[in-house]
Amino acid sequence: MKRDNTSRRRFLQSGAGLVAGMAAVSADSGRAADPPSSARPAANAPSASPSGAQTYREPAQEVPVLGRFEVIVCGGGAAGCAAALAAARQGAKTLLVEREGYLGGTCVMALVNVVLSTNGADFQGVWHEWAHTLQKLNGIAKLHRSKNKHTVVGWWLRNSVDPEMVKCVWDKLLTAAGVTLLHHAHLAGAIVEQGQVRGVLVETIAGRRALYAQRVIDCTGDAAVCARAGAVCDQGYGGSALGMGVDLIGLRSSGQESVLFESEGGGGTVAKRPERRVGFRMREVDVLDPWGLSAATQKGRQQIWGQGQVVGKPYLILTASRLGVRSTRRVRGIATVTAADAYAFRKYPDGIARSSWEIDIHPASADPIPVSLKNVNEEYRQWQRRLAEGEYFDIRYGCLVVKGVDHLLVAGRCLSAEHEAQSSLRIQQTCMATGQAAGTAAALSLKQNVTPRELDPLQVVKQVDQDRAAVEPAFELCKELPLASRPS
Repeated sequence: MKRDNTSRRRFLQSGAGLVAGMAAVSADSGRAADPPSSARPAANAPSASPSGAQTYREPAQEVPVLGRFEVIVCGGGAAGCAAALAAARQGAKTLLVEREGYLGGTCVMALVNVVLSTNGADFQGVWHEWAHTLQKLNGIAKLHRSKNKHTVVGWWLRNSVDPEMVKCVWDKLLTAAGVTLLHHAHLAGAIVEQGQVRGVLVETIAGRRALYAQRVIDCTGDAAVCARAGAVCDQGYGGSALGMGVDLIGLRSSGQESVLFESEGGGGTVAKRPERRVGFRMREVDVLDPWGLSAATQKGRQQIWGQGQVVGKPYLILTASRLGVRSTRRVRGIATVTAADAYAFRKYPDGIARSSWEIDIHPASADPIPVSLKNVNEEYRQWQRRLAEGEYFDIRYGCLVVKGVDHLLVAGRCLSAEHEAQSSLRIQQTCMATGQAAGTAAALSLKQNVTPRELDPLQVVKQVDQDRAAVEPAFELCKELPLASRPS
């Protein structure tokens, strides 16, 4: 077995502090995974240069090294926060890199603050700890069975959280675990040497900087690190590069300022606060196209503004800073969650997370939701009945291990999965579970001086199972829910 012979101590202490940008960095090698529209300027886009050339050669530069860590996690959303927390608790010197000035990801910046589950099987480990901490800050509503006409059993589990308290909770948890945070840092490239990722480049207030690590975990949602490291990614489905529809969400007053929505706690509320959510759905949006992303954000905000303000009526408080995006790139790992895995509720010995949400495809085009995913289809109705009985499918460890680039892991909605399976596992509690597993794996691989690819998956399973068993369920309702047994 080939071993990773880099000494951890030598790695952290080595280096002169500068890296030649053009020699050591693959800053845009994943472009083949982008849709064709990314390469075509929009009709109103300016020319790439005064001469009309469509490319610009960036001069080579010496990039100062900002820091050296054992594990770097890119992306401070549900998956990234869980990954950094797990890695640090396993003793790894861990950095979390986030482009915004706060943590929480889509839940905060896109105001996707609803918690949904068909059966609670996907509430695992870090999610319960996160919810417990939110409860102490009055930042989460009571979990309850909510009526829903889209399910054959007529209900699903639902509540909502306060985005501001989500920022606070992740900050508290990560700080207590000793994670170093770097806010306002935008990913600019991946440092790759001889097929191994060695760190990332970021744009900061001080300019471009290099960050070195022995393991990197991509939790960006868009597989931004993986694409820049040259990993192969898939995108869209059915011959289209478009993933799913996107939303722009806003918050408005309820018109009943004294009312707390504790009893309702639904997706339209904001934990125990009186605000309500309002949103606008958009299709035919390529969110990996800079012009398309910009135009959709503007359009969504204009639609919400257009609802107007009337004295004495509910008023608009704010609109989200970013779109709610469901799917972009999906990395190819050494294993892949397939649609067949999801429909058959397959379990694997190396399963590191459970997924039990609906096959929840929001078409990116005007095409309707496939009939096979509607309640009029008896096979899908039977699949939903099994969900209500506590069924789930496994996400295997190999789905976190990037194929073709060593020392690089991935978690969250961009892990290795087929489109239909990804539409289930993309929700926030499952992202936390895969993040926890990825962070654990990164730290264990360092302790054993092997690559994540060489690491025994059963050791990861054993460790995450042990860590999750130590956390009490956050809600009494979770203790009452059935859970399908694993094959012996």
